[in-house]
Amino acid sequence: MLPLFATGNADAASVDTWDKVAQCESSGNWQANTGNGYFGGLQFSQSSWAAAGGTAYASRADLATKDQQIAVAEKLLKMQGPGAWACAGAGGLTAGGPAADVHPDGNQAQPQQKSAPKQAPQQAQPKKAQPEKAQPEKAQPEKAAPHGKPARSYTVVGGDTLYGIAGSHEISGGWKAVYAANRTVIGGDPDLILPGQRLSLRAEDGKGAGKGDIEENGKKDRKSSGDGAQPQGGAEDSAAKDAADSTGAASGSAAASGTARGDYVRPVPGGTSTPYRAAGSSWSSGHHTGVDFSATTGTPVQAVAAGEVVAAGDGGAYGNQVVIRHADGKYSQYGHLSSLAVRAGQQVDAGTRLGLSGATGNVTGPHLHFEVRTGPGYGSDVDPVAYLRAHGVSL
Repeated sequence: MLPLFATGNADAASVDTWDKVAQCESSGNWQANTGNGYFGGLQFSQSSWAAAGGTAYASRADLATKDQQIAVAEKLLKMQGPGAWACAGAGGLTAGGPAADVHPDGNQAQPQQKSAPKQAPQQAQPKKAQPEKAQPEKAQPEKAAPHGKPARSYTVVGGDTLYGIAGSHEISGGWKAVYAANRTVIGGDPDLILPGQRLSLRAEDGKGAGKGDIEENGKKDRKSSGDGAQPQGGAEDSAAKDAADSTGAASGSAAASGTARGDYVRPVPGGTSTPYRAAGSSWSSGHHTGVDFSATTGTPVQAVAAGEVVAAGDGGAYGNQVVIRHADGKYSQYGHLSSLAVRAGQQVDAGTRLGLSGATGNVTGPHLHFEVRTGPGYGSDVDPVAYLRAHGVSL
């Protein structure tokens, strides 16, 4: 029999609280496995899952039931406190809440029904019919777009950008039209959209876009604008004009949609924290070889300039990292990412999304570690803030 995790009021949280944390961590997907090293609705690392006894239920959190994940989470909460989850604040998770009403071993009662061999199949038939009652709910999304009509809304998931959403739904007007229709939801920074946000894909729902500006399947402006049909240079020129018309807050998204090579941008919207060359025993060199930018887990990280990706993957103490070689011979490095969106050998422009910020590697919390180097490896660092400022980036 699997062990039961007894939880008391001292370190526990209600199921509703855990649902809110999961909504922030994984958009409420209790079987989440995106390849970022975290699993399940509450995004357990494998080590945390094992330490809290989760392997008694399943080898990974995403393979366990919701009740089992919550039971393990309550034990981890008792061991590490709310700080074990980056979304503890968003979910209102605190120590001392009511115990969650979960039954991680509830499904083990089913084998007992086999004690009545002849009656068990008959009693099981009504239960098998129950999933059919849920079918109308599953069919509801199809009713929202009958006869091939375009979707009216979209729920943001990890790794999304407005540029990508507009492209995948063939939105006339591009990312700017999506942003204009959802500015009250997104806020002042179009680069920062969060998992779980529900965006309208219809222009009449927004204040900043004229009626019909957002239209799918190319029914309005596909022929006149030539979206998707222009050669690469024409597309870049068009995007550059869009960037010139946009506000300063939208510069990152404009770059992501194809600004001209040679531009420089900041890697994330947040300010700097630990400075370059800060002294301390935490670093093997005795000092900080880069600069840290404040960034919560899931913040889009973008290339500061055009170049070629020379490394994308596990960087040891840097966790998930990306290293780019630029035209001036310098290299930029982006460390502790929660997920990657590029691969080695890929050409990128200023503003291209490289991945999402996180807390992988040797860290005390989520942030972006950013370096500028004269070579691709550790130990060739130069002042990254001075480098960006020299290229017109305001920090």
